[in-house]
Amino acid sequence: MSALWNSFLIFREKKRKEERYFHNNETLKFFNRLLTTAKERIESIPKGQQYWRAQLGCDDDPLYDNGQIIDYNAIPLTFERMKPLADKAREGRINPKGIPCLYLSTDEKTAVSEVRPRVGSYVTVAQFETLKDSRIIDCSLGEINPMNVTVADLDKLYKLKPPTPQEAIKTIWRWIDIAFIEPVNRDDNTADYVPTQIIAERFKMNGFDGIKYDSLFNSGKNLALYDINSAKQIDNGKVIKVTRLDIDFKQIHPFMFGGKNAEVTRTSPAQAVQ
Repeated sequence: MSALWNSFLIFREKKRKEERYFHNNETLKFFNRLLTTAKERIESIPKGQQYWRAQLGCDDDPLYDNGQIIDYNAIPLTFERMKPLADKAREGRINPKGIPCLYLSTDEKTAVSEVRPRVGSYVTVAQFETLKDSRIIDCSLGEINPMNVTVADLDKLYKLKPPTPQEAIKTIWRWIDIAFIEPVNRDDNTADYVPTQIIAERFKMNGFDGIKYDSLFNSGKNLALYDINSAKQIDNGKVIKVTRLDIDFKQIHPFMFGGKNAEVTRTSPAQAVQ
């Protein structure tokens, strides 16, 4: 029987590699555990709450001189383009292909960061306002820093001192939050999206309106609303040009503990068969 704290990790691997549309008893138990503990993570978002949304690119407004186009002014994308395209939604961590949701952020910088622009690229940014009260699940309430704690770290820790049920539940939810914030590349294996899509759809089936989760790129948070018409753009938007991208990193090998490299013992193939 698997440990409680890693039940999400087992669920994720099953949905990536073994099963997709049918759920065994262990998966159903995992869903029930999520829905039961989700009660502590329900957040009510009132009508009139304001968020930010960004889209890569801008429109071009021709600049004429004596009837000839000599340059272009960068102007914001249209209102229609700033909304998700209902019939052209790409695969995402929360939405399957063809089923769009509205991705928003709590601040402008987070919204821009989430579209992963390159230096020199243009981004259209606009404010959106919610049109109705919504009930969402906040996955960002965990206490494990995804940049500093790995599954292997926790495995070692919990073998020395097994977590309490409360600690195990917090760990499950933190792994879920990490899964939602992982960067999405167009070249990613779409099977990697399946576990979080299933969880998001499970929340949707149980009457929730969306999910809040952390941002990997900034200190703000993200909001995904299942109904793309649950918020509207309230300004004309603006065009920004990305001038710099910051980078940070963490050493994962050799494993650092207390500022010192951990001792690593390697076994050669010849030794392994002796």
